[in-house]
Amino acid sequence: MFTMDSSLAAMHHEALQRQARQRVDLLDELRAVRNVANRNFNQRDIAEILVTSQAKVHRLLKAIERRGGDLSPDPEEVILRAFAYDTSRDKLVADLKAFAYSFGEDAPYPNEGRVPGTWDQIVVAVAQGLLSETEFQEVRAAIGR
Repeated sequence: MFTMDSSLAAMHHEALQRQARQRVDLLDELRAVRNVANRNFNQRDIAEILVTSQAKVHRLLKAIERRGGDLSPDPEEVILRAFAYDTSRDKLVADLKAFAYSFGEDAPYPNEGRVPGTWDQIVVAVAQGLLSETEFQEVRAAIGR
C-alpha cells in the first residue's frame, strides 16, 4: 500500500473519470447502433453511418442482444455520467431518488448465487468512491431502505 499525495490523487481521479467516460461512450454507441438497426439497415450500412467497422457493429448488436435489448438508463449510468462530466451532485442525488429500484434475490433453482438488482449498483458506486456515504444515506432514506 502506498500513500497518495494531492497530485497522485488528482491523477487517480482523472483516470477514474476517463474510465467512466469510456463506459458512458459505450452505452451511447450501443444506443446509436440500436437506433440505426431499428430502421432496418444492414451491419455494413450501420457501420458506414456511425463511422465504424462492420465487425464492431456486429459485436455491439450481440451485446444489445445479451442485454435483452434493454438500454434504459440505470443508476450506474446516471452515476457514471455525473462522475465523468462533473454534473451537480445535487442533481445526481435527485435523479437517484427518482428511480424505482429492484433488489437482489437468490438465483432460482438450479442456479446458485445471487441475481443483483439496481440497488446493488448504488452500493457498488459507494464502494468505488463514485458516490459519497452522505449521498448514499440521502438516497437510501428517500427510498425507504
